[in-house]
Amino acid sequence: MLNLFRTPSNRLLFLLLITDMVFVVMHIVLLRLGCDPFLFSLQADLGLSEIFQYVKEFWIVILLVMVAIGQRKWVYGSWACLFLYLLLDDSLQIHENLGVCLAEHFSLEPLLGLRARDFGEIAVSAFFGGILFSLIIAAYFFSDARARLVSRHLFFLVLCMVFFGIFVDMLHVALPDVPGLAVLEDGGEMVVMSLIVWYMFNLEWARSPSEVGGEENDQVS
Repeated sequence: MLNLFRTPSNRLLFLLLITDMVFVVMHIVLLRLGCDPFLFSLQADLGLSEIFQYVKEFWIVILLVMVAIGQRKWVYGSWACLFLYLLLDDSLQIHENLGVCLAEHFSLEPLLGLRARDFGEIAVSAFFGGILFSLIIAAYFFSDARARLVSRHLFFLVLCMVFFGIFVDMLHVALPDVPGLAVLEDGGEMVVMSLIVWYMFNLEWARSPSEVGGEENDQVS
């Protein structure tokens, strides 16, 4: 068990997840005590947990750019564009603001417990997501096997983000009386983003088996 945290990347993951759990526990405990979570609220704008998410998204963009330049693989640059959009979207509330405008412009109606603005937000996210994933797919077909594998891993992690950020969020809106959905949404997003940071850190700093083997052979010779 102790060996798990001896490598820098695993120690980083441990620190990220511990920090995520502290925010979640503080949010729940303060609510149970009848206190305003304030800076520890998972839903508060510019709360500590939200700022921590911005930092993680920024790190992911930087790591992807470093990998794209270091390996000269444009597919990583296209992934960097996606996470840059996620950072801007979270910090500037792009899909929320445009979703409201879209709902008002097209006079969307509430349905199945969802507000009109929710359908507008989904449409905005689908529009920008479609453009960015088109870039990723185009770059994917010109990538080697390793870059394609990494892209599939990132795609799975992004799907997990979509599950918590859209599906669970919409479920929370439609069923506001169900306890724990808000915490599940925000806590799930935080954990997935930490996993992506850890994955990208590994991708940037881990050496391939061939490189390690080459160094060992040089030392032996």
